[in-house]
Amino acid sequence: MALRRIRVVAHPEELADLDLYSVWTAAEELDEAFDPFSFEQRMAAYRLMIGNTNPADGFGADNRHNPLWGLMFQHQWQFRTGRLGADTRRTGRIDPDAPWGYGNYTLNVIPWLGAEAAGVVPALPIADPPTASRFRYVTGGVVPEELAPAVADWRDYFTLVGGNPADAEPTRLALWRAHKTCLDVVAGVLVDVDTAPWPDLEITFLRGWCRMVDYLWAAAWPTDFASMTEHGLDVLPESLLTTPEDVRALPAKARRNVANVLRLATTPRWRYNLNLALWRRIMRTREARDDVLPLLDAVFDPRPDNADRRRKLLGHLLRP
Repeated sequence: MALRRIRVVAHPEELADLDLYSVWTAAEELDEAFDPFSFEQRMAAYRLMIGNTNPADGFGADNRHNPLWGLMFQHQWQFRTGRLGADTRRTGRIDPDAPWGYGNYTLNVIPWLGAEAAGVVPALPIADPPTASRFRYVTGGVVPEELAPAVADWRDYFTLVGGNPADAEPTRLALWRAHKTCLDVVAGVLVDVDTAPWPDLEITFLRGWCRMVDYLWAAAWPTDFASMTEHGLDVLPESLLTTPEDVRALPAKARRNVANVLRLATTPRWRYNLNLALWRRIMRTREARDDVLPLLDAVFDPRPDNADRRRKLLGHLLRP
């Protein structure tokens, strides 16, 4: 089945300057089946979902406001940095035992199945994992029971998008809800499986990233093309995290972000739940959500130069 060609951005050179460009242009077809252990086919699935979720140019004639761009950029980062398997960059095959690969599976195949249920993409057989794995995947066409609620949430997202809502924020909130449902499963699985030989610090980072999603959901964090290229391309580590020295060696912006994510992962559950409840209260209003970047900075990196932002946090928190 040939993918529908779409206009990507108003100025194609914006994409051509990114490493995402080569896989975007190469991922032209999904044939009679969808093999989610092929990096290119996962990217082809994203491309089709992006292309088919712009009714009446609701995300702009060039589709740049589509919130699914964030998932595609994240997967490209995982590929580029070796988080999908030791040989993935050479072979294009995703290791079924790679923890980040499993996490992305829940944010690729599960959205695909939700889009299929909503009539957005065609029904294609999903290939089984090529080998036995520590993780549970769709096998024989059967979705693991722990992921079934996530399929339903993604179906709701794609159904909402099909209605071409005039307000983009409900769409972002629905996407983050489905995103969270997936990563809650991932976080639970990581507690119970042996993730060796992946470095413990890297797994801690992944666990913290699953928790960070709770904060992003509450804020209806934008994940469109412009937001990702402006705010999402220089905040993640470009190599696996093996030792604390790997964190210290990161550029300042990425180092701060990684340190915050690691801190989230190691925060006791009671404290994490309390902090998240306070953050969700702060994010009740659109005014606060529109100011999320400086407010998030004040929460995770309090400094003398952002004291005014902390006062804003308190104002949003105490507002009736």
